[in-house]
Amino acid sequence: MRTITAALVGAGAVLPLLAHAATAVPDPTDAAASVPAVTVQSAFDGYKSWQDGEAPGWQQLNRAVAPSRGVITMKHGQQPAATSDGKSGHEHGGESK
Repeated sequence: MRTITAALVGAGAVLPLLAHAATAVPDPTDAAASVPAVTVQSAFDGYKSWQDGEAPGWQQLNRAVAPSRGVITMKHGQQPAATSDGKSGHEHGGESK
Protein backbone atom coordinates (compact mmCIF):
# COMPACT_ATOMS: atom_id res chain seq x y z
CA MET A 1 0.00 0.00 0.00
CA ARG A 2 2.84 2.36 0.84
CA THR A 3 4.49 1.57 -2.47
CA ILE A 4 1.39 2.50 -4.47
CA THR A 5 0.94 5.72 -2.51
CA ALA A 6 4.58 6.67 -3.02
CA ALA A 7 4.30 5.96 -6.77
CA LEU A 8 1.16 8.09 -7.10
CA VAL A 9 2.71 10.98 -5.16
CA GLY A 10 5.86 10.78 -7.28
CA ALA A 11 3.86 10.71 -10.52
CA GLY A 12 1.78 13.64 -9.30
CA ALA A 13 4.92 15.65 -8.58
CA VAL A 14 6.51 14.92 -11.97
CA LEU A 15 3.37 15.38 -14.09
CA PRO A 16 3.33 19.23 -13.98
CA LEU A 17 7.00 19.29 -14.99
CA LEU A 18 6.24 17.11 -18.01
CA ALA A 19 3.27 19.23 -19.03
CA HIS A 20 5.32 22.43 -18.72
CA ALA A 21 8.13 20.97 -20.81
CA ALA A 22 5.72 20.00 -23.61
CA THR A 23 4.53 23.57 -24.24
CA ALA A 24 7.01 26.07 -25.64
CA VAL A 25 5.96 29.29 -23.95
CA PRO A 26 8.09 32.33 -24.72
CA ASP A 27 9.61 34.13 -21.79
CA PRO A 28 7.14 36.83 -20.71
CA THR A 29 9.98 39.17 -19.77
CA ASP A 30 11.55 38.98 -23.26
CA ALA A 31 10.30 41.99 -25.26
CA ALA A 32 11.68 40.55 -28.51
CA ALA A 33 9.81 37.25 -28.18
CA SER A 34 7.39 36.47 -31.00
CA VAL A 35 3.77 36.30 -30.01
CA PRO A 36 1.17 34.39 -32.03
CA ALA A 37 -1.64 36.45 -33.52
CA VAL A 38 -4.83 36.32 -31.54
CA THR A 39 -8.09 35.98 -33.43
CA VAL A 40 -11.27 36.43 -31.48
CA GLN A 41 -14.70 35.91 -32.94
CA SER A 42 -17.02 38.80 -32.20
CA ALA A 43 -20.08 38.11 -30.10
CA PHE A 44 -22.10 40.07 -32.66
CA ASP A 45 -21.09 37.99 -35.70
CA GLY A 46 -24.27 36.83 -37.40
CA TYR A 47 -26.43 39.26 -35.41
CA LYS A 48 -29.54 40.37 -37.22
CA SER A 49 -31.55 43.17 -35.71
CA TRP A 50 -35.19 42.50 -35.00
CA GLN A 51 -37.51 44.18 -37.47
CA ASP A 52 -41.27 44.28 -37.03
CA GLY A 53 -41.86 44.96 -40.70
CA GLU A 54 -44.37 47.39 -42.12
CA ALA A 55 -46.65 48.51 -39.32
CA PRO A 56 -49.54 50.93 -39.74
CA GLY A 57 -49.08 54.45 -38.42
CA TRP A 58 -50.98 55.80 -35.44
CA GLN A 59 -53.36 57.78 -37.67
CA GLN A 60 -54.39 54.63 -39.52
CA LEU A 61 -54.86 52.73 -36.25
CA ASN A 62 -57.01 55.55 -34.83
CA ARG A 63 -59.21 55.51 -37.93
CA ALA A 64 -59.62 51.74 -37.61
CA VAL A 65 -60.96 51.90 -34.04
CA ALA A 66 -62.90 55.17 -34.26
CA PRO A 67 -66.69 54.88 -34.57
CA SER A 68 -68.07 55.42 -38.03
CA ARG A 69 -69.69 58.79 -38.83
CA GLY A 70 -73.19 57.27 -39.05
CA VAL A 71 -73.20 56.10 -35.42
CA ILE A 72 -74.74 58.42 -32.82
CA THR A 73 -72.74 58.43 -29.62
CA MET A 74 -74.03 59.28 -26.17
CA LYS A 75 -72.13 60.92 -23.39
CA HIS A 76 -72.26 59.62 -19.85
CA GLY A 77 -75.61 60.49 -18.21
CA GLN A 78 -77.35 61.40 -21.48
CA GLN A 79 -80.77 59.84 -22.17
CA PRO A 80 -81.34 58.04 -25.48
CA ALA A 81 -83.22 60.00 -28.13
CA ALA A 82 -86.91 59.29 -28.76
CA THR A 83 -87.73 56.98 -31.65
CA SER A 84 -90.01 57.89 -34.54
CA ASP A 85 -93.09 56.52 -32.73
CA GLY A 86 -92.53 58.88 -29.77
CA LYS A 87 -91.30 56.26 -27.30
CA SER A 88 -87.88 56.30 -25.79
CA GLY A 89 -85.72 53.20 -25.88
CA HIS A 90 -86.09 52.57 -22.12
CA GLU A 91 -89.79 51.82 -21.98
CA HIS A 92 -90.87 48.23 -21.58
CA GLY A 93 -93.85 46.77 -23.39
CA GLY A 94 -97.03 46.53 -21.28
CA GLU A 95 -95.84 48.72 -18.45
CA SER A 96 -97.43 52.11 -17.85
CA LYS A 97 -95.51 55.15 -16.84
